[in-house]
Amino acid sequence: MMMAVISTSLVWSQASSSSFVVGCTLQNLSEEYMTMLKGAMQIQLKKYPNVKLIINDGQGQAEVQAAQLDSFIAQKVNAVIICPVDANALTPAVKTVVDAGIPCITLSADVAKDVGQIWIGSENQSGGETEAKYIAEKIGGKGNIAILRGPLGAFAEQGRFEGYERVLKKYPNIKVVFDQTGNWQRDQAMSLMENWMNTGTTINAVLCQNDGMALGALEAIKAAGKLGKIRVAGIDAIKDALDSVKAGALDATCFQDAIGQGKGALDLAVKAAKGQAIGDKRVNIPFELVVKGNVEGYYSRIKLPN
Repeated sequence: MMMAVISTSLVWSQASSSSFVVGCTLQNLSEEYMTMLKGAMQIQLKKYPNVKLIINDGQGQAEVQAAQLDSFIAQKVNAVIICPVDANALTPAVKTVVDAGIPCITLSADVAKDVGQIWIGSENQSGGETEAKYIAEKIGGKGNIAILRGPLGAFAEQGRFEGYERVLKKYPNIKVVFDQTGNWQRDQAMSLMENWMNTGTTINAVLCQNDGMALGALEAIKAAGKLGKIRVAGIDAIKDALDSVKAGALDATCFQDAIGQGKGALDLAVKAAKGQAIGDKRVNIPFELVVKGNVEGYYSRIKLPN
């Protein structure tokens, strides 16, 4: 696992008990990437026989996650892990956890500003840049593209779109003809893609902020008989996406190390709960471009160990 870190030393008071409780809330457990994070933490939990891990489903709603954080404070857990669904809306809730003296690890996504949390994940701007650069080159630096975003305001949505913008401003002959949110959902992306194609507007490529939406867009493209005529890329490198890249349908995805993120988040939470110094305030695990030529090497990296 490759990591780039920004060093800052943080220390919390050691929990009085020899056993620890870690409360976790993940964005939406109907999303495959979230279930991978959950699985990675549960595997890593085997290292810590004296740790209880409580994992809650945020159901894709900031207010649900905020209530879950309040509950963790009331339960006096020793550390909190959150993958926030909304960067702005959940900043005050994360600050409340930190102000209560409870170490807070933001996992994969982050909140809008530094309120004392520790973050582990992959820098989304870099992922967006990697994806957009690949697609821009594949369409020869010119043409029409569509963008499928995650929920507006989500940490990953904002960062990945910023990465798109950084790349696309270097390609004045590429025009964004459609730009909407598919809320990370495959069915919503499929519906949007159908609607866009029905307008008769030429679309040369689709930038999708996650693999679920990329696969949904591909379903619509295939149904319209345009498979291979419209380039599609996604982010996360879930198994279905790897299979699609291998088959030559999906052009590319960007590997985001869910296993490394999930395991690392639990390690950080336990370390902080024990009162041990946390030397790295931000832990970045870089994205990696996955295409047909290198896809085989990524199957083992998304498989949870027994």
